[in-house]
Amino acid sequence: MIPLIGELFMNDLKNKKLLYNLVDTQPSLGVKRHGGGMYGERVLTRIIESGRNVVAMYDSALWLNPEIKELCERFGVNLIDVTGRSIQSVIDEVLPDVYYSPQPTGTQYGLKGCGLVFTVHDMRDLELPLDRYFWKYKPDVRSQLKNVLRLIFPGRIFKRRYNKIRPFVTNENIRFSVVSNHSRSAVKLFFPELKEKDIPVMFSPSTVKEGHFIKKYDCDYFLLVSGVRWEKNNLRAIIALDELCSEGYIDGKRVIVTGADSKTAFKYKFKNPEIFSFVGYVDDDELRQLYHDAYCFIYPSLNEGFGYPPLEAMYYGVPVLASPFSSISEVCGDAALYFNPFSIKEIKMRIIQLESPEVRSDLGKRGLKRYGVIRERQDCDLDRIVDFIYS
Repeated sequence: MIPLIGELFMNDLKNKKLLYNLVDTQPSLGVKRHGGGMYGERVLTRIIESGRNVVAMYDSALWLNPEIKELCERFGVNLIDVTGRSIQSVIDEVLPDVYYSPQPTGTQYGLKGCGLVFTVHDMRDLELPLDRYFWKYKPDVRSQLKNVLRLIFPGRIFKRRYNKIRPFVTNENIRFSVVSNHSRSAVKLFFPELKEKDIPVMFSPSTVKEGHFIKKYDCDYFLLVSGVRWEKNNLRAIIALDELCSEGYIDGKRVIVTGADSKTAFKYKFKNPEIFSFVGYVDDDELRQLYHDAYCFIYPSLNEGFGYPPLEAMYYGVPVLASPFSSISEVCGDAALYFNPFSIKEIKMRIIQLESPEVRSDLGKRGLKRYGVIRERQDCDLDRIVDFIYS
């Protein structure tokens, strides 16, 4: 009798209709590919491959990963174009049991007619102070204005952001998970009414596409990603590398920066512009090639909910230098050399430290081992995420 009840329960879960918000995985704030988007793609892929009942909504005016589109077509998943439509109108049409967004935006907490499930990645808007180096980047006018207001009215802007996030995490009709222990502690810090709440932590699913790469780049180079996003803090690492080149510490080595089209993206006078290559946006396969061939990966980020890039580098045995802030040390463990991301001198010290063959070899081995540990957790948690959404 008990097995029969269990079987009926599992069938009920499998037959639940889910409306999946793909729009929140599409380009956002001028960024074509972002961590929340890749997270959402991996979760949807697992849902589809597991045979769950799902309908996906997307915006045809925005780029959609062709691999996701092909997967939906191959498995017969209904893709609804919501250009110019409200989410509530789609819910009223589809009549799902559950609505899910992998990275909720706007006022989705007020949707009605079904269960609401979200993934909360971070509390970046509340925990990350404005860095003075922001002004050394060349952001769009809107971003500049927003940060001028943060300087003039810090309390008012914080309160506005707090009130925007609060409905997502305190609404009793919403279930949500987080992607790291750091994110869970941030939620509980900023919203003490949730300090006793059981918030499930499920690591972000792996974005590594396992396979064999043949070396393409012949030179030794340091790799930086998401170049123009100030919270990724790449300019300090760029300055450190530029100074080390002038001082003769990294002779013959280059620096490749993705996410920035040229050195004019930064308000900085380069001393050795010839060693820098700014390659702008690169597709997933080219980014994997860059990780594979790198001499070193540097990740000076000031805030992460999870942080994919170091694991991408570790998979290929590439040494990682990183900030220890937020979730980065939780993910990287003892497999990275850490530095104070606000200290250019300390970044330079770690780069010099890496020039030791013994240190490089040890970091590469630690990285491979750490990747294996985290990947096992990610694969397990991916199934947990799917069950959590449908439960």
